[in-house]
Amino acid sequence: MLQQADGEVLAIDKQEIETQVEVKSGETLALGGIFSRKNKSGRDSVPLLGDIPWLGQLFRHDGKEDERRELVVFITPRLVATE
Repeated sequence: MLQQADGEVLAIDKQEIETQVEVKSGETLALGGIFSRKNKSGRDSVPLLGDIPWLGQLFRHDGKEDERRELVVFITPRLVATE
């Protein structure tokens, strides 16, 4: 949880990955393989009309949603010369 200055509390979804690699300055590294999947289903209907047996099917909609995501993070380190 994270609390803002105005007192609003935000939920933070945290996913972690840990690895050790060696790359040259300017080369890009891809960190990936964090998958998430969300399934939702629900019903929308016209009040009262959607509850009528047989006829109610004309006034309602049953929905299903399947969402899949993959998180890939690209990192390009660059060495900065100090003066």
